[in-house]
Amino acid sequence: MAIVRRKRLPDGSFGEPEKIGGGLTTDEMVAALGIQLAQEKLNNIQKDASINTLGAEVASLKLQILQMKGSESR
Repeated sequence: MAIVRRKRLPDGSFGEPEKIGGGLTTDEMVAALGIQLAQEKLNNIQKDASINTLGAEVASLKLQILQMKGSESR
């Protein structure tokens, strides 16, 4: 895991942040996890939409079967 530090300049103020070490900083990890979470949510939405579509198709087929059975008994 990398860390970010700011060196003190000769005038006593702090310089620009610099990354030390390999890997991701905490902020970079949080951003990456946020992207991953958004992708997982999208996948779940797509899965739910597929399930709903298939459920509607099954219901429609059941109605068609009931209608066919109803017309046979006449």
